[in-house]
Amino acid sequence: MELIDNILASAAGITCDSRQVSPGFIFVAVRGASRDGNTYAAGAVVRGALAVVSDSPGSLPALPVPVVAVPDARRALGELAARFHRHPSRSLALVGVTGTNGKTTVTFMLDHIFRQAGLSSGLIGTVCVKVGGLTRPSDLTTPDAASLQAHLAAMRDAGVSHAAMEVSAQGIDQGRVDDVTFACGVVTNISPDHLDFPGGFDAYCAAKQGFPGLLGPAVPLVINAADPLCRAMAAAAPAVACAVDAPADVTARIVRLADSGSAFSLAFPRPLPGCAVPPGELAVKLPLPGRHNVENALLATVAAALCGVPPATAAAALAAFRGVPRRFAVSRLAGRTVVDDTALNPGSIDAVFRTLAAFSRRRFVVAFAIRGRRGPAINAACAAALARWWRATPFTLVVTAGADGVSAADTVDNDEKSAFCEALGKAGVNYLFRETLAAAMETTAEAAGPGDLVALLGAQGMDDGLRLLRRSLTRSPAGAEAAGCPAWLT
Repeated sequence: MELIDNILASAAGITCDSRQVSPGFIFVAVRGASRDGNTYAAGAVVRGALAVVSDSPGSLPALPVPVVAVPDARRALGELAARFHRHPSRSLALVGVTGTNGKTTVTFMLDHIFRQAGLSSGLIGTVCVKVGGLTRPSDLTTPDAASLQAHLAAMRDAGVSHAAMEVSAQGIDQGRVDDVTFACGVVTNISPDHLDFPGGFDAYCAAKQGFPGLLGPAVPLVINAADPLCRAMAAAAPAVACAVDAPADVTARIVRLADSGSAFSLAFPRPLPGCAVPPGELAVKLPLPGRHNVENALLATVAAALCGVPPATAAAALAAFRGVPRRFAVSRLAGRTVVDDTALNPGSIDAVFRTLAAFSRRRFVVAFAIRGRRGPAINAACAAALARWWRATPFTLVVTAGADGVSAADTVDNDEKSAFCEALGKAGVNYLFRETLAAAMETTAEAAGPGDLVALLGAQGMDDGLRLLRRSLTRSPAGAEAAGCPAWLT
């Protein structure tokens, strides 16, 4: 312990990525699923690492720097990074948001509410990392422990008081958030998604169910009471149950659902634990369509209240919330209504199609990107979900592997493609397959005319879909006049 204390006292940084090592850094050799950090230790020393931390020091070559042996390098990374940065999360009112769907929207809502309340806010998640007024792209939903602690330290040093972060199942399972102090936790829902998760869906659920244990005995957990797995998690923490059109600790009663947005009544039947919010009712307008977004807004409002933001302030903020990139983002292109969403599992696909039912249209065209490097199982499940909706609400379906726009980490392999297409074929679904996203958007543009509804669905393979569709419509005689003018339906 004395050795590591001395090393931390003189260290310039800490990382588990040898490429990020600079002179004076501590390199923690973490063994991953496909790469062993111990094989990069010598390179880290060449770059200037002053010490190496490893749970298998016997596999290391002779190194001219101290080697600190630990039982679990991945767990040690979080503890050492928190100590190096002086436990920055203890200085923040930090809300951790986990769940299968809705994490990104809830964290963006919280960040917006905090800012509209006059607070200095930060955000960590799938889309980006925000530190006060600075925003940078994100690589992972929940960063590795060293990067996460560095982000939190940057927030503290910038005077950020409140923050929201997405907490993935991998982040929980791999100990990335073990040394993070939360003011509040939120669980949106738990449904099949990462079927490639080591151990399958049961292990994925077990990781999620470990979240309440990370909060501490007095930290409140806000749950979606409509989800049975969320209700089961509530037994492990002081819980605030939230529900839409059902009894709960806090309820939302839907007044209106339309393609232009939603309106609901928010009711607090009883005081919240440790919170000065009196019982009462509040009218909320949300410029986002869909019951799922009412659920997201309900959870965000309650979490904000537990962090000191009055519900009336949150409601005023939500009325001006413009949404999240690729989370049911609605545009008008050349007379077509285009919905762009990262629907990437059966639950999110169902939520999108239920919301689209309120949209007027002449014809309906759906373009879907197969998920790469997530395994055949989740792709077969996504195809089955699309098939159910195709039978209920017929649409023209264009399928793509997005081969021209994804990194190696998201490339669709033959097994994934076969699983998806075979599931559609068994269900009798007619579809058009295009290997590249550019070709898929050309086909989509040809299939959809003015007055039609177009849905661009899928994860990384569809990220550039809206831009390519706009380009395709601009090049076509019918679309040249009006393409390129996205407008929120508010």
